[in-house]
Amino acid sequence: MKWNLRCVLLAACIMIILLTSHQFIYDYKQFSLNEIDAWIGRAEQNTTPFSESFPLPSGVRIFSDGREVRHIAFLKVHKAASGTATTIFFRFGSDRKLSFLRPKWLNIVSSSESITDSQLINPNDKPFDIITSHVIYNRTTFERYLQNDTVYVGIIREPYIQFKSSMNYMAPKYVYNISNEDPIQQYLRDPMKYEGELNPRQSWINNRQAAEFGTPDEIIKKRNLTAMAEYVAKLSKEFHLVIIAEYFDESIVLMKRMLNWKVTDILYRRLHIRGWDREITFPRAHDRRLYRKYAFADYAIYDFFYQKLWRQISNAGDDFFAEVLYFKEIREEMDDFCKVYPNITDTVTLRASEWSPEIFVDKELCRKIYWEEEDWVKYINSDLYSYKKS
Repeated sequence: MKWNLRCVLLAACIMIILLTSHQFIYDYKQFSLNEIDAWIGRAEQNTTPFSESFPLPSGVRIFSDGREVRHIAFLKVHKAASGTATTIFFRFGSDRKLSFLRPKWLNIVSSSESITDSQLINPNDKPFDIITSHVIYNRTTFERYLQNDTVYVGIIREPYIQFKSSMNYMAPKYVYNISNEDPIQQYLRDPMKYEGELNPRQSWINNRQAAEFGTPDEIIKKRNLTAMAEYVAKLSKEFHLVIIAEYFDESIVLMKRMLNWKVTDILYRRLHIRGWDREITFPRAHDRRLYRKYAFADYAIYDFFYQKLWRQISNAGDDFFAEVLYFKEIREEMDDFCKVYPNITDTVTLRASEWSPEIFVDKELCRKIYWEEEDWVKYINSDLYSYKKS
C-alpha cells in the first residue's frame, strides 16, 4: 500500500512534466537541484525507485562491498548512440567471458516484440549475463532470460534529433513520397494521416523510442497522458540508469561508478557518425513544436530521465565532473593513438589519476575498441569465444 501511494505521487509529478514540457530548456544549469527533486517526485526520496528486491544503497553504487556488476540488461534503442554503448558492454563481457543473449540475426532480437526462444541462437543457455541487442522491452520477459540480480540500463536521445536521424537512415517511403515541396513538414501537420493503421512498433518515427521502452501501443495510439505518466513511473522503478545520448560521457562515468567498473572498461570510439544521405529540409521552429506534441511519449521518457540523470549525478560525489574531464582527456588521447589501427607498433600510456592507475594502450586494446558492432557479434558467435556459466 505504501509503495502504491508512492507510485501514484510519482506519476502525478510526471504528469506535471508532461503538461509543462514545452517550456523545458535542455540545459541542466537552468534548474536547481530542488527543482529537479520536485519533478522527479518526493515519492522517491528516502526510498529506492528500483525493485524492492534489489535496493540502491546510499550514494550511487549498486554493490556497496566493491564488487563489480556483471549482469547487465542494456536496452538498445535505435538511432540513439546505442551502437557505441553496445561495444562497451561487448568488450566488458568478453574480457570476463560472460554469457550473452545471442539473436539469430546480427544484433537484433526483434524490432516489434520482446524475447522468444525462436529468435535466439542459444535459448537453452539462459539465464544470460548480458543482453545488448535490439528488442522491445518487457520486464517480465527479460526476467525469464536474465540473472536475478541484473542491472537495467537504457539509453535515449533528444526525440527531435532522433527523429531526424531515423528519417535519414530509415527513409520511410510514406513520408518521402508525399507530394509536397517539404514532405516532412507536411507529414508533421497531420502525422496520423500518414501513419494510418500502422502499429507504433512497426513505425520508425511514431514515438519510436517509447515503443522500444515497451510503452503499450494503446497509450501511444490514444495519446493517454495519464497512462503515460504511470508508465514512466514504472520505468523509473525498473531502470537503474538511462543514458542520455547528449550527455554520453557524463552518463557512462556515472554508470562506471554505479557498477563499480574501471575507467578502462568504459573507453570507447564513437560509431555510426554519418552525414545526411538525402537532400531533405527539416522543419522550422514551429514544426519542431508540432513534433514535440506528436512525440509526446518519447518526450515523456526523455524529459523525465533527463532530470533524473542530473539528480543521480548530484549524489555521485563532489569530484564527479573532475572525473568526467579526466575521462574526456584520456579518451581523446587514446583515440588519437588508435586511429591509425592496424598500423600500430608501440604503446601509449594514459596518465594516472585519483580515479584510475595508468592505462597502457596497445594494438590489442585498440583492436577491441575500434571493432564495429558487427565485429563483436561475429566474435561472440564464433568458436573463438567461450564462457563458463556463472
